[in-house]
Amino acid sequence: MDIKSLLPCHKHDLAAVSAIEKAGFPAVAPILDDLLAWIADGNWPVARPLARFLASLGNPIVEPVMHVLAGKDSGWKYFCLDLIVRHLPADSIGRLHEVLYQLAINPNDDDRVDADGDAG
Repeated sequence: MDIKSLLPCHKHDLAAVSAIEKAGFPAVAPILDDLLAWIADGNWPVARPLARFLASLGNPIVEPVMHVLAGKDSGWKYFCLDLIVRHLPADSIGRLHEVLYQLAINPNDDDRVDADGDAG
């Protein structure tokens, strides 16, 4: 079976999420970046169950998350932090220390949120 065939076809493809969970790790290792893309919008039905699965992987998801957090897509960063990073085991979060520190001290304009929760 081609592991890429497990990727969701659309944002409501919860059957794909079940198949991904059933395949488990390390079978899904080659598509972790592709799976992470499905949590770019946490409002999609596949996002939260997929994020739970990805967070449960611990260290294997750290590198793909680092790439998102170092990128420019603030919405994707937010959902990575909210749906994955805060649910990771402490040792996995520790591996994200540098990228989290850089995000905290040097956010881009879109990453900044004022005291009212408004961007900018």
